[in-house]
Amino acid sequence: MTNMKTWRWVFWLLVLVFIWLVVSQFTGLEKLLKVLEEGRWQWIAAAAVLQLIYYTIYSAIYKSSFDTVEVKSSLRELIPVTFASVFMYVAAPLGGTSGSLLFVDDARRRGELPGRAAAGTLLVLAADYSAFFVILILGLAYLSLAHSLKAYEIIGALILLAITGGMAAILALGLRRPDALHNLLEKTRGVINRFARKFGRPEAISAEWAQKTAQDFTGASLAISIHPERLLKTVAIAGAAHIVNLLSLWMVVLAFRQAASPGVLVAGYAMLILFWIVSITPQGVGVVEGVIPLVFVSLGVPANQALIITLAFRGLTFWIPFLIGFILLRRMRIFNPQAKPVSDTWSLRVVSWLTAVMGVVNILSALTPALQERIRVLRMFSPLTVAHGGRFTAALAGFALILLAGQLRRRKRTAWVFAVVILVVSAISHLVKGLDFEEAFFASVLAGWLVYLRPHFHAQSDPVSLRQGVRALAAALLFTVVYGALGFYLMDRQFKIQFSLYTALRQTILMFTQFYDPGLEPVTRLGRYFSASIYLIGLATLGYAAVMLVRPVLVRKISSAEERQRARGIVETHGMSPLAPLALLPDKTYFFSTGGSLINFSLENRVALCLGDPIGPPEDFTDSVAAFQSLCAHNDWLPAFIDVYPDYLEQYKKMGFQTLAIGREAIVDLAAFTLEGGSNKSIRTSYNKLQRLGYRAQVVEPPLTDDLLVELQEISDAWLTLVHGSEKRFWVGWFEEDYIRSNRVMILSDSAGSRMAFANILPEYGKNAVTIDLMRHRPEAEHGVMDFLFVSLFQWAQVNGFETFDLGLSALSMTGEAPEDPVLERALHYFYEHVSWFFNFKGLHHFKEKFHPVWEARYLVYPNLADLPAVTLAMIRADSGYIWRR
Repeated sequence: MTNMKTWRWVFWLLVLVFIWLVVSQFTGLEKLLKVLEEGRWQWIAAAAVLQLIYYTIYSAIYKSSFDTVEVKSSLRELIPVTFASVFMYVAAPLGGTSGSLLFVDDARRRGELPGRAAAGTLLVLAADYSAFFVILILGLAYLSLAHSLKAYEIIGALILLAITGGMAAILALGLRRPDALHNLLEKTRGVINRFARKFGRPEAISAEWAQKTAQDFTGASLAISIHPERLLKTVAIAGAAHIVNLLSLWMVVLAFRQAASPGVLVAGYAMLILFWIVSITPQGVGVVEGVIPLVFVSLGVPANQALIITLAFRGLTFWIPFLIGFILLRRMRIFNPQAKPVSDTWSLRVVSWLTAVMGVVNILSALTPALQERIRVLRMFSPLTVAHGGRFTAALAGFALILLAGQLRRRKRTAWVFAVVILVVSAISHLVKGLDFEEAFFASVLAGWLVYLRPHFHAQSDPVSLRQGVRALAAALLFTVVYGALGFYLMDRQFKIQFSLYTALRQTILMFTQFYDPGLEPVTRLGRYFSASIYLIGLATLGYAAVMLVRPVLVRKISSAEERQRARGIVETHGMSPLAPLALLPDKTYFFSTGGSLINFSLENRVALCLGDPIGPPEDFTDSVAAFQSLCAHNDWLPAFIDVYPDYLEQYKKMGFQTLAIGREAIVDLAAFTLEGGSNKSIRTSYNKLQRLGYRAQVVEPPLTDDLLVELQEISDAWLTLVHGSEKRFWVGWFEEDYIRSNRVMILSDSAGSRMAFANILPEYGKNAVTIDLMRHRPEAEHGVMDFLFVSLFQWAQVNGFETFDLGLSALSMTGEAPEDPVLERALHYFYEHVSWFFNFKGLHHFKEKFHPVWEARYLVYPNLADLPAVTLAMIRADSGYIWRR
C-alpha cells in the first residue's frame, strides 16, 4: 500500500512537470502553430499520420525484441506503453532510463521476468541504433561528397558507435562472462544504495537483485544466441521504422514547397536523429534545433526554409507522442495496478472518434469545391455526372460514419462491418469527386485500422432485429424499384425526359442509392412530388434498417422450467438476503456461472439490471461477475447491479464499476424488540387499540386454498384502488396466484371474522431471518392496522426462532448527509429532503424508524457516469413492469 501511495505521488509530480513544460514552452507552441499554418495542411496531416505509424512500428520493435529474449507481450499492449515512455523520457530523463522502466515494470506486472525484460529494452536500443547506422553511413557519405562533413558530426557518430558497442557488450557479458556481469550489477547496486541512504532508504535495492538480474540477462543472451533470426527480424523492423520516420520528414519538406533530393533528405535525417540520440538534453531539445538547420543550409537549402522545416518536424515528432503519452500515463500499471489493459479501450476510443471526424471531413469535403487542376485531370477519365454522384455519396457516407461512431465504441460487430464498407466507399468517392487523395488516404488508413482491430468488435446485434432490418431493406428496395420504375414509365409526361422501362429503372436505382437525380427535370407539381417520394422512401428505409441492424440483443424467451428449477436450488442453498426469493419471480432472466452462481436480471433496452449481488459461493463472486460482464459485452448490454451489499464493493470497483449509495435497509433485531418503553408508545397504543377491537392475526401455511386466494385478491385490488397505483415489478412481487399460493401468509381479521389485511412472508434461506413482500389492507380497515400487522409479524418471528426481520430498503435515506460524500450522493440527499410529490421517501423512512431497526447501506453498481441515465431509466421501467404491460 505504501509503495502504491509513493507511485501516486510520483504520478501527480509528473502531472505538475507536464503543466510546467507546457507553460514554459507555450511561446514555442505558438511559434510551431504559426509555422504549421504556413505549410500545406494535407502534407502536414500526412506527416502526423506517419508519426503515429512510426510509433506503432517502434512498438513492434519492442514486441520482436521481447520475443527474442522470450518475454511474452502483445503489440496492442505495447503501443500505449511506447507513447507513455516518450513522455517519461522528457519529463523524468534519469539518464534515459525512465521510459525503459515502464516497459520493465509492465512486463513484471504481467508475470514476466524483469531482468529479461530489461535485456529486451536494451536489445531494442541496440537494434534501433544498428539499423540507424546504415542510414547514418549513407548520410555521412553524402555530406562528405558534398564537402559539408563537419568534425562534430563525425564525433557524434563515434559517440553513437560507442553507446551501441556498450549495449552489445553488456548483452555479451550475460552470455560469455555472467560472473563479470554479476560483479558489475553488484557495484551498481552499491552506488544506488549509498545514494538512497541520504534520503532515509537504507536498502533501495535488495541483496539478491544483482544475482537474479544477472541470471535473467544470461537467459536473455542465451535466447538471442539460439535464435539469431529473431535478432535480425528486430533490426529489420527498426529499419522499417526509420524509413517511415524519413518519409514523415519528406512530407514536412513537401508541405513547405521545398525541393530536396533523396541525398539531402537522408543526410538531414541522419544528422537529426544522431544529435537527438547523443545530446545530453531530453530528446535532443535545443541541440537538434541548433544543429540541423546548419546541416540543411550546408546542403543548399535556404536558411529560412531549413529553420522552418526543422521546427515543424521537431514540433510534430516531439509534441504528438509527448501529449499522447501524458494522456495514457495514468493508465500504466505502475501508477494504476488495477487498471485494465489500456490498449483495447484506447484503440476503440480513438478509432471511434476518428470515424466521427472522418464523417465530418466527408461532409465538408462534399460541400467545398475541388481543386481546378485536379478536376481537369479527372474529366479526362470520368464524366461530370460521376463526379457529382461521388460528391453526394461522400456526404451520405459522412452522415453514416458519424452515426456509426458511437456504435463502434460499443464494439458492435455490425457497425464495424458497415464502417469498413463505408470507409472504402468514401475513399473511392473522394477520388471520383475530385481526386481528393488526402481524404481517400485517411479513409483507407482508418479502414485498415478497423480491420486490424476486428477481434475487439464482438458485440452482437439482436438476431431478430437484424433479420428484420435486412428484410426491410430488401423489401423497400424491391418496392421502391417497382414503384419508381412504373411511376417514371407511366408518368413520363410529368418530366422533360421520355422514360423507357430501362431508363426508368436506372433513374430509380440512382435516386434510391445515391440521392442523386441526373437529368431529372419535373415539369408539373405531381412530378416534383413523385421524385421527392423516392428520396423520402430511401431515407426512411435506410434509417429504419440502420436502427434495426445495430440494435442490442433482446431477451425474447422466458426461462425454461429446467432453468427455474436450477435457480431455485441455488437460491435455497446460497440465498442470504431478502432479495433472494424475488430472483424466482417470472420477470427475471438467469445467468449461471461455471462456479455455481446465479445472476438474475431484467433486460431494459440495453441495460441488464441485476437484482442484488450474485447468489452463490462467495469464492465464485469475481469469476461470476466477470463472466456476466463478458456476456454483456458480447450482446451490447450495460451490466448494472441494484440494491447490493457493501461486502463486495471493492471487488466491483476493481472490475471497473462505479458505486452509488441509494439508501439504507432496515433490519429489526428480534431479540431486542419489545413494546415496552416510552419510545414504543405510539405502536403500543395502536396495537392495543386494535386488539381491543377484536383484531386477530393468523399465519396460513402454503399452499393456500382457492377461496382464500379470491378473498386476498379482493383486498389487493381494493388497496391498489385506494393508493391509485398499479402492480410493481422487479424488486417486489405482485399479486399472482401461483406466487401467493406458494407463500406463507399472515392475515388480519376483525371481530366479525372479515379478513382486513395480509402480508406474504418470505424466507432468507441461508440467514436465520425473514421478511415480507406484499402488505395490503382494505380501505375500511382501522387506522393503525399496519402497526398491528408488523407487531404481529415480529411476535410470530420471535416465537419461531428467527433472529432478524428485514423491513426492506428505505430509498435515499441517510445518503449524502456528510460533506465529504460524493457529489451524486449529496444530490440524492437534496432530492430526498425537498421532493415529496413523486414519492414520500421520508414517510416510508419514519414508518420503519419507529421499530428501531439497524440501518445498513445498500448500493447501485453501474459501469460509468455516462451510463447512469440509461441505468436510471432501466430501473424505472423495471419497477413499473413496462415489459409486462407491453
